[in-house]
Amino acid sequence: MKLYKTIGLLGFLAVVLLPISCKESFLEQKNTQGITEDALFKKPEDGIALVTGIYDTFHDVDFTLKALWYQANFLSQDFKNFGADTFFETYEVPTGFDALNIFWSRAYQGVARANSAIPIIENMKTNKVISDTLANRLTGETLFLRGVFYYYLASNFGGVPLELKTVTDDGRHPRNTQDEVFTAVAADMKAAADLLPWQQDLAAADIGRATKGAALAYLGDAQMWLKKYADAAATYEQLTGKYQLEDKFVNIHEFNNQNGKEAIFEIQYIAGSDMSWGHANDSHWLATFGMPEEVSQFGYSFADKKLYDSFEAGDTRKLPTVLGPGDVHPSPAIKISDYPLVKQNYPGMNTLGTVAKPWKGSDGLRSGYYGVKTWRDPAATGNSGNPAYIFSGQNLILMRYGQVLLSKAEALFKSGNSAGALAIINGQIRKRAGLGAAAGSDVMKILLEEYRHELAGEFSLWFLLRRSGEQAKYVKERYGITVPPGKDLMPIPQRQIATNEKLVQNPGY
Repeated sequence: MKLYKTIGLLGFLAVVLLPISCKESFLEQKNTQGITEDALFKKPEDGIALVTGIYDTFHDVDFTLKALWYQANFLSQDFKNFGADTFFETYEVPTGFDALNIFWSRAYQGVARANSAIPIIENMKTNKVISDTLANRLTGETLFLRGVFYYYLASNFGGVPLELKTVTDDGRHPRNTQDEVFTAVAADMKAAADLLPWQQDLAAADIGRATKGAALAYLGDAQMWLKKYADAAATYEQLTGKYQLEDKFVNIHEFNNQNGKEAIFEIQYIAGSDMSWGHANDSHWLATFGMPEEVSQFGYSFADKKLYDSFEAGDTRKLPTVLGPGDVHPSPAIKISDYPLVKQNYPGMNTLGTVAKPWKGSDGLRSGYYGVKTWRDPAATGNSGNPAYIFSGQNLILMRYGQVLLSKAEALFKSGNSAGALAIINGQIRKRAGLGAAAGSDVMKILLEEYRHELAGEFSLWFLLRRSGEQAKYVKERYGITVPPGKDLMPIPQRQIATNEKLVQNPGY
């Protein structure tokens, strides 16, 4: 079973009552029913609903797409945007780009919910409303989620204000340094790991909640950002035997394999009967946003041909990552010929266009190459068909074991153990991809290519490149584009600076 998003009346009211540090009108809701904390948290289900409300922070259609996926993929240049957001190609992201403000506001909303939940859970424990075991698990989940929000804030913006307690003043605080933020992430993840169960010990109804393994994965990543490579390698090692690579790369993102054996942390969604705009925040737009216009009437994101051409011959990760003209979709759940627009305009065609006539959209401005990691929900048809299924209820994987193994390889390499790093790369990652040992002796260069071919189209590539310190070199060598100084970071949203004079903009913006 999935962790259900619906939090019920008590959980919803609890979230409404939580003080939030960001300055947005939608956060200024008032309790008009006279309901107090004392009236709310009287049974275990109330505490569970409270924490489930923190997970609900992820459920915003632009948060997952424009706030996380955009930066993870457009900045690497492997994917491009069709439309107004082409500024990623020059790294001139405007400070008024609303998706960044959504990212900031939504993440701090999650932080504030977590900060408010911690003492409530402690009070419920003291008052014997919940058992010590449940209190520990809920506290662990809360710390984990707070750490996740800060992890992505720091990965995108660098240093941000650290709020580790309920904010009681006006919320206008200066930025902490990036290292201070990742130090706090590491502390939250260490505490969470000590409180949370392994995924193998979760009840079926709780699958999808944070686990010890998820906390350790993000702890290792935070240690990598802090350049504590030996510590990170030891942290990642604790996941050995608890997770496994999928036997076939294509299975990682399959619709019928959600919460699979390689997944460590997924945003959970519920497929509904109404997948139009009214259902947007219960689902996500990633699936059809990047499907060809000829299939979905969208095609707003597409892959660069250089990504497609960069895969080695025989790499089984290629087609489950990116399709080119004339390719058949690798998922057994997807049949291109079944889409309404394809039936209408290309009857009988079960390939992504043809080599002679690539699918570049009605204006011919796309590349003809498209990512398929999020194109796995057979019900999602975009703005076509009756009814139109614009959004998808398929989970989104934020952390998986393949990424952990590559990060562990980098940690080992930077700790002086090149042989150990190559053993992971060649013996596990490339072996699963159907490849032999990587050519050459430059371990970091090999790692960057494996990050790319393993994780393109997911939620981490650019952040891992920036963490490695090789991001500018990576882009220059592969795309001939110079990353302007400081533009590997996103700008602090102008709306946040306007309401908090203590925030200082990132250099270069």
